[in-house]
Amino acid sequence: MTTWQREQIRLSLMRYCEAAQPYGLGAGLLLQFIRSEGFRAATAEQLAAELNYLGEKNFLAPVVKPLSPENRVWRITAAGRDFLAEQQPLES
Repeated sequence: MTTWQREQIRLSLMRYCEAAQPYGLGAGLLLQFIRSEGFRAATAEQLAAELNYLGEKNFLAPVVKPLSPENRVWRITAAGRDFLAEQQPLES
């Protein structure tokens, strides 16, 4: 995966999680979304690495689930929303 592809995947993961507020999205569904964007060779391991990276950056956070916590769900954080907002072109 190139650095450009990794960046696009990270941005997409944040956008998808932002759209799913406040519930978040599971890794399986996020992997489907990424693959549908043309990153067909993306693996679950690569996705997990990107989700963990975004978590370490405080852009995404796992949702605490009392039922089936092994099925991890991710949501966007305030820092992630702010980052995406800064990426938008300025409106005149």
